[in-house]
Amino acid sequence: MGTLAILDGHSLAYRAFYALPEELVTSSGQTTNAALGFVRMLIRLLADHSPDKVAVAWDISRKTFRTDLNPEYKAQRSKSPETFASQVPLIQEFLGAMGITQMKLDGYEADDLIGSLATTASGDGWDVLIVSGDRDSFQLINDKVKVLYPLRGISESVVADADYVEKKYGLNPNAYVEFAALRGDTSDNLPGVPRVGDKTAAKLLNAYGSLEGIFEHLDELTPALRSSLSEHRERALLNRQMMTLVTDLAVPSVETLGWRDWNLDELKQMIETLEFHSLWKDLTALHPDLVEEVEQLDVEATVAVSAESVASAVSPNPLTIFALWQDGEVDSLAVMGPGGPVLIPSELLPTAFSVLQDPTHGLVGHDLKPIVLSLGQQGTALAGIVFDTMLAEYVLNPASRGFSLSEVAQRRLGLALAASGDERVEAQGSLNFDALDGPDLSWVGASVQAIELLMTEQRSLVAGQNADQVLEDIEFPLITVLAGMEQEGIGVDTDYLRDLGETLRAEIVDLEVGIHADAGGPFNVNSTLQLRGILFERLELPVIKKTSKGVPSTDASVLEKLKDAHPMVGKLLRYRELEKLRGTYIDGYLPLVGEDGRMHTTFHQTGSATGRLSSDRPNLQNIPARSDSGRLIRKAFVARPGWSFIVADYSQIELRILADMSGDERLTEAFLAGVDIHAATAASVFDLPVDDVTPEHRRRAKAINFGLLYGMEAYGLASRLEINRDEAAEHIEAYFARFSDVKAFMESIVEAARKNGYTTTIFGRRRYFPELQSDNWRVRQMGERAALNAPIQGGAADVVKLAMIRLDPMLAATNGVSLLQIHDELVVEAPLDEVPEVSALLRSAMEGVAELSVPLVVDLSTGLNLDECKG
Repeated sequence: MGTLAILDGHSLAYRAFYALPEELVTSSGQTTNAALGFVRMLIRLLADHSPDKVAVAWDISRKTFRTDLNPEYKAQRSKSPETFASQVPLIQEFLGAMGITQMKLDGYEADDLIGSLATTASGDGWDVLIVSGDRDSFQLINDKVKVLYPLRGISESVVADADYVEKKYGLNPNAYVEFAALRGDTSDNLPGVPRVGDKTAAKLLNAYGSLEGIFEHLDELTPALRSSLSEHRERALLNRQMMTLVTDLAVPSVETLGWRDWNLDELKQMIETLEFHSLWKDLTALHPDLVEEVEQLDVEATVAVSAESVASAVSPNPLTIFALWQDGEVDSLAVMGPGGPVLIPSELLPTAFSVLQDPTHGLVGHDLKPIVLSLGQQGTALAGIVFDTMLAEYVLNPASRGFSLSEVAQRRLGLALAASGDERVEAQGSLNFDALDGPDLSWVGASVQAIELLMTEQRSLVAGQNADQVLEDIEFPLITVLAGMEQEGIGVDTDYLRDLGETLRAEIVDLEVGIHADAGGPFNVNSTLQLRGILFERLELPVIKKTSKGVPSTDASVLEKLKDAHPMVGKLLRYRELEKLRGTYIDGYLPLVGEDGRMHTTFHQTGSATGRLSSDRPNLQNIPARSDSGRLIRKAFVARPGWSFIVADYSQIELRILADMSGDERLTEAFLAGVDIHAATAASVFDLPVDDVTPEHRRRAKAINFGLLYGMEAYGLASRLEINRDEAAEHIEAYFARFSDVKAFMESIVEAARKNGYTTTIFGRRRYFPELQSDNWRVRQMGERAALNAPIQGGAADVVKLAMIRLDPMLAATNGVSLLQIHDELVVEAPLDEVPEVSALLRSAMEGVAELSVPLVVDLSTGLNLDECKG
């Protein structure tokens, strides 16, 4: 025999949902926190405990034989959030792709299926590990059955056995159900016996053995306890009946269970659909036998030993180049010479640099931007970019699970660059040798050879997709633009940030004092448990919603609704806001300011499946802008003395692209007339003259305009506008009645995506949607939402990128420099006396970059700090 693991599906999914932030969403807008947490827990379980067999049990509904016994059972629990419910089918499909048996039975709970399977399996000699956050499973513990019980979030758990239960509760597991019956379970809406807590319940059971034994000896107890037990006898007996798990249901034979019968194609699709790319390595490590063996690319590099050998090695044009890094800088280069791969050691790099500056030379590589940036910082201006295999792979399939050279070579060529088990790591697509004794010439040679082979393969595929324009006119030229922006950085007033940090800390302390005073005494403001007690027990505020455990929620949405109910709540919201500002933007930013007083973010061209750029260390695309507190952070970004920032922001670019692609007459007319598009939309939707449109009408129209771009339906609009679903549906229906060509266009996008498998932007950028062919309705729905948005958001991203490329040589004639791209806006810095000239260049570059049926419009603002630009 071996070990059988049985997972409580909903219990673990709920735990993951509340442990991870709801901000975890795919580019299609699908929330994935529960799914991601569940899969992480599953991978850890399989890696740490190596079960031979696995099964997952699910609840079907809240109506079971227990609700027939007691209609109040779990009655206090609110309906599962839509963002949670939408993830359960995704988890189930993921499990199905892994060949894991899933159990459900109408009228029973997952716990009953777990109890039945655990009892059957342990009776047949199997060791059983129940994985659940529900303590009811403790009643099943014996010599063959243990419970893996999560303690905190999804990362900390304990294996509960008989000794654990004995130490924790002071009794044997076979007495646990009666212990729970006395104590009650608030999460299941089963009140216990008053005056009987954990210690009393354990003491009574140890003394008298069972509920019946306790009730037979009531005369031996204190009057108060005797009275309480006598009065609530039926409650305790009913609790026991409700809490006792069924152990004799028909369940699958353990021999039929497993977890290694993977459908690899389906798993790959799920990983890509859910964008869980970082989990692929950990997942496949669990089942290396199933991952197809790949041919080892066996090419060894030679080492250049003289200036002459370097000159010979770098003579090909274009030149294939691969960087080796040391402490974040290029330590040596590998190139494809006339006779094969050659490693150029650090002491001979100056000779290679002189050749690389030859403007007639072109470069081929994988992730060339870090190389361009690193050598640019050393004063070396590289020759032009001919081909970047990482960006080619991104254009071919932007939703791929990884873009490192080894991943792309294996996926596209079926070739491995390193022997199995090699622990070398890649950084930004190039090999990082920081932790190695020296370069492995086989790895280096294989890497250079792989780039050459990939270029040949990818060029053909790019041509077949008609994606040449995207790659050659957008992605490749953008490399040098972004490298220049990273090298330039943006100025930060660190003294201001430190002072702001102290000011925020002082206000946070004052807020905490005020919160304690309003609460009637001190408590840990950051403790959810203590805060819950203050809000709903001491202050008796109304419960707005409950968590999966049936306890009152204290999340931001709840506090917003309680803001006017008690003065403490407003202070608490302010406290949380300032704590986030301090932690994220002050303590987080200060260590990232360079010695030059500037912050140098890293831009990623492959960071989004839609074509948008992303950035990190730090992420400067989420600099807060709208709140008063956020503006305090923007003030920290400052121009050089005697210089000014110029911020150029495309006005409603996605809606303009929608007007162009849909050809909708009303939308087009509004943009051509230069009217407020949201007011014009409100006038159409609510059938009002534009002059009669109120701010509330405009707010709703704006939510509709942008929401529909992301496939938002009535539920989402209702949530955003805080109206009922029927009213939201009426708004959407009215919108499509007025903008009928928009509706037809959206329908055509989804239909074309189903037929072709992809969508295309106005510049030819494709995005593939294999999820549209899924048997799972929710997976298809995810694909439909993403397909709706991809041509619009991708087209907008292309316009911004083209504008950056167009602007770069225009700025070269001035002292102005590009600093940041933040979605639809560009941030430029220029000397004060050149601001009018550079502003005119910015407007010209951005508004003239593409010819649409409606004009591209740019809003310009200037300031000595970023806040002044938005003031």
